[in-house]
Amino acid sequence: MYCIIMHGMSAHLEQGFGASLIKRMESLGLNVITPHFPLKEEITFKAWEETAKKYLLFFQNSVVICHSLSTLFILKFLKKYKLKCKILITIAGGYAEKIDDPKFLYLIDFIPTKQDFEYAKENIPFRYSFYSDNDDVFSQKNLSDYISLLSSNGIFLKNHGHFGQSSKVTDIPEIETIVKNILVSN
Repeated sequence: MYCIIMHGMSAHLEQGFGASLIKRMESLGLNVITPHFPLKEEITFKAWEETAKKYLLFFQNSVVICHSLSTLFILKFLKKYKLKCKILITIAGGYAEKIDDPKFLYLIDFIPTKQDFEYAKENIPFRYSFYSDNDDVFSQKNLSDYISLLSSNGIFLKNHGHFGQSSKVTDIPEIETIVKNILVSN
């Protein structure tokens, strides 16, 4: 079984909690894949899509773990390619219908539609969304709306910010527990 771990817009996850997450997923016997997408101003939906397409064969019955921007990307990508995974774990995923900050308008293509959320709900049996009370990227409403639209199990972790490097989160052991429990019982 594969575990695909996708990063956000600012850094590859190996620079944050990804290193420990990779070890945890490998300890469960999963084959870990960590695509590296363009970062920051080099981001385009098309470039991310081209990178993700290299791994199309590995999504079926997999564990997909996404952080920040990839929590939006994955919903559009799965629907477009009619892919299904077994477990989707999102970390710091937020949703808004539009982008208010002009410096981030280049990310508009990443905003999923309601149909993208519906596709995920219908085709991914296990959905979990990690969020915190002091996220500095998404508002509490954005975080709540994402969880609600995805009908995922919200997992609250106090003082974890946006879970990125600036939040100093180096490990999220709760992910291993969730994945292990699902794999054992299914």
